Amino acid sequence: MTICIAPRSDHMNSSCRSLAIAFLCLLLVGCYKAFPPVKSANVTHWQDGKPQATAQQLAPEQVKKLSDWLQSHRWGWHPVMATYRPSRLVWINHADDTKTSANLMKMVITVDQHQRSLSETESQELHSIIGAR
Repeated sequence: MTICIAPRSDHMNSSCRSLAIAFLCLLLVGCYKAFPPVKSANVTHWQDGKPQATAQQLAPEQVKKLSDWLQSHRWGWHPVMATYRPSRLVWINHADDTKTSANLMKMVITVDQHQRSLSETESQELHSIIGAR
C-alpha cells in the first residue's frame, strides 16, 4: 500500500484561508440591515386578511421605541421573496423621507423584503411598542 502526501504549500493555505474569510464576510453583510431613524408610523391590525380598524398613529414615545428597536436589531435579517398575510402592519416614515412597511407576526417581522426571526422576548417587546393586544 502506497500513501502519497502532497507537500504542504503555505501559499495554498493562505489563499484558502483568505477565500474563506472573504466568503464569511459576504455572508455577514447579507445578515445586516440598516434602518434610518423613524420619524412617524401607524399600525393596522389585520385578521383573516382584513383590517380590523383604521390605522392608528403611533405616539412619539412609541415611535422612538420602534426606532431604537430597529437600530439595535440590525443583525439577523435575511432577504425574503415570499409575501405574508398581514398581521400587524406598520407603515413607517423615516427621517430621510423613505417609507417602509413592516409586518409583525408572532415570531417573525418582515420589513419590506427582509425578514428576521424573533425571540419570545423580542416579540413581546415589539408587540408592546406598537400597542398590539
